[in-house]
Parts: sequence; structure tokens; C-alpha cells
Amino acid sequence: MLDYLILILLLILISLIIFNKIIFPKKDNDFENIFKKQEASLLSLNNDIQAFKEPMVRLRNFLSGSSSVGAFGEWNLKSILDDAFSKDQYVENAEIIPESGKYVEFAIKLQDGLLMPIDAKFPSGLYDNYLQASESMNKGSIDESKKEIEKFIKNEAKAINSKYILEGVTTDHAVLYIPSESLFQLIMSLNIKEIIFKDYRILVLGPNTLAAYAISIQMGFRTLALNERTSEVIKEFGLFKKEFEKFSNSTLELRKKASAMLKVIDEHETREKQMKRSVERMEKSSEDKK
Repeated sequence: MLDYLILILLLILISLIIFNKIIFPKKDNDFENIFKKQEASLLSLNNDIQAFKEPMVRLRNFLSGSSSVGAFGEWNLKSILDDAFSKDQYVENAEIIPESGKYVEFAIKLQDGLLMPIDAKFPSGLYDNYLQASESMNKGSIDESKKEIEKFIKNEAKAINSKYILEGVTTDHAVLYIPSESLFQLIMSLNIKEIIFKDYRILVLGPNTLAAYAISIQMGFRTLALNERTSEVIKEFGLFKKEFEKFSNSTLELRKKASAMLKVIDEHETREKQMKRSVERMEKSSEDKK
């Protein structure tokens, strides 16, 4: 695309130089010098663009290999999980079905003890075909490349379902991660997300949606921890309440005993007064006899 643009600019520049020589043959060389400078600037720009394209081509060639793409997707997926979870909250290269020799890239440990498998897929070759078709604006090629991407996603979803979902070990669904936001948006435009989840129980997520999903799971962990802590507090409060009720009952018993003791003291005091009055009357009577 950039090559075509540079070629057009050079053609325009050459046309202007020829036009200048024809229309202004007796003028000085000012215009010609200006055009030569502009031509030199365009050539310099072309060289810079070519230098920029070289590493991009290398990157594209690197990602065209399946092992390189797999490593890129796995690294991208791991970085998102590391941002949301601690190391003990997910498993790397987990063998879901024992002795199957099939390992899912990552599996998140959920609160109920189940694992949620996540596998990254990046069909860089198919996506590159789509980009080239889009640049050439060939509708037939664009539609064909979309069909190939749709077929790839459905096949991978079916494979993940058969290899990494196991009742009692994993959740009833898994995640197919697309490590490219632009490719993910293209897949969403195909309107196959609901069909894939219905048929294969696979969630198709991109970088942004996976990050949001991971955060929601982490919030679930924190909510569960808070609920467990709340349960412990309620349990401790229940024990304290029982002890308080026992203390309250013992205080009531103590009050009853104290009241009974005061009653006995009052009775003794009354009898003491009565006895004192009797003694005083006897002493007075004895004095009167004298």
C-alpha cells in the first residue's frame, strides 16, 4: 500500500518537472532545484519506509510459524493471568484427563475446587490472508478468508471441548483465548460466539474481555474470602453470646442470692432490735423493784 503511494507521488513529481520545462523553458533553475530537493526527500522517505518494513516483515515471518505463534499466545495469556491472580490460583500446562498426554496451557483454580481451562489460539496465517485480501479490496478473497477463520475457530473450540473439559474436574465450559484484539473483533463480527458456546461450551475471549473476566473471577475469590471471614465472625459472636447469656444468668443468680442474704440480714437485724428492747424492759423492771 505504501509502495503504491510513493510510486504515485514520484509520478506526480516527474510530471511536474516535465510540465515546468515545457511551460517555462527560459526560467532559471529555481523550480528545477526545488523539485530535485523534493525528489530527494521522497527517496529518503522511501528508504526510511523500507527500513521500517524490514523488521515488520521479520516479525510477520516469525509469527507465521506455528511454534512461534503458540509461544506468543501463551506468553500473552500468562501476562494477563499474572496481573489478576497469584501463582497458586492457576495451573500451567495442566493435564486434565489423566494419562492422556494432552495439556491445556492454563487452568484457573475456582472456589469449588474445579479447574477452568484456558487455551490460546492465534491463526496468524489465516489472519494475514484476510489482511492482504482487505488491502487489495477483493470481496471474494475477503469472504473466503473469513470462512477459513470461522472454520478454524470452530474446529479449535471442538478440540478444546473434547480434550480439556471433564465432569467433576473442570467447569462445564472452557476459554479459547485470541491474543490479538483486532483478530478477536473480526471473529466477533462473524456472529459465531453464541453458536460456539452453545455447541461446544467454549467462551471466545480477546485480551480486553479476558482481562475483565479474570478480574471478575478474582473479585469472586475476594467475596468468598469475605463471606468466610464473616461466617467466622458470626460464629465467634454466637459463642460470645452464649457466654454472655451464661454470665447474665449467673449474675441473676448472684442477685437472687444477694437478695436472700439481705433478707436474712434484715430478719436478724429485726430480731436483734426485738431482743434489745426486751433486754431494756427487763433492766428497767429490775430497777423499779429496787
